Amino acid sequence: MQSIYNSVRNLFTVCILITLLAFSCSQDSNDSLAEVSDNGVGGSYARFIIVNNFMYIVDESSIKTFDLADETKPVQVDEQIVGERIESIFHFANRLFVGSGAGLFIYNIQSNGLPFQLSATNYFESFETFSCDPVAADSTHAYVTLNTLSRVDRPCGGIDNIQTNELRVYDVVDLTNPQLIAQYPLEAPKGVGLDGKTLFVCDDAAGLKIYDVNDPLNIQLIRNFDNFTAFDVIPLDGLLLVVGPENVFQFDYTDLDDIKLVSQIAYGI
Repeated sequence: MQSIYNSVRNLFTVCILITLLAFSCSQDSNDSLAEVSDNGVGGSYARFIIVNNFMYIVDESSIKTFDLADETKPVQVDEQIVGERIESIFHFANRLFVGSGAGLFIYNIQSNGLPFQLSATNYFESFETFSCDPVAADSTHAYVTLNTLSRVDRPCGGIDNIQTNELRVYDVVDLTNPQLIAQYPLEAPKGVGLDGKTLFVCDDAAGLKIYDVNDPLNIQLIRNFDNFTAFDVIPLDGLLLVVGPENVFQFDYTDLDDIKLVSQIAYGI
């Protein structure tokens, strides 16, 4: 593991800045940063992502596509209206999962690099209720954390005052028709990350929760680190970066039976 720590030292610093910007350094969502490699390393509140030669940026209502063929001169080639309160974008296997305050949108990246919407799923019956909703996904399921209490940079909720703080699991085998298959109550969930069948959930003051999701209908809690507040998480093949309000934590999860805290780094904004 020592070689892994050394190899991601610089990336680690960048990821801290990325996540902090996405949470608290900007009141303008267009300023939030996210991905730093061709196929992405970023927190679940990422607002832009790079896939091959294209960059996809979400703002409050749309997704913009930039051609990076000339990296010194990105060229915007497309813009599509998605909806309201767009918050995050996640990439997996040529698919883009866009989270909003009201629902989940799934896109296919076409051969020309432009996204094509496959489906849109509403979280609530009321259009005046909204949540904060990071998302992570694999080839079969999408994991969405809904939090109607608060986000770091603005409140969630709605005039209906409906409180929904939970993990939702969607079957996305048919990307054109996602199906809600499970809901798990949480305290005030925020960032979420997925590595294989291990799910990492930041549950605010309730800390970091790590789950075995081999059976999405019956997920099992592996470990709960409840002695700190967790906002966002980035799994990096055995190395986990967790961002809190005052510290960034590194965990070694190569052995799920013996997850270890490697370091704790304080930062100031």
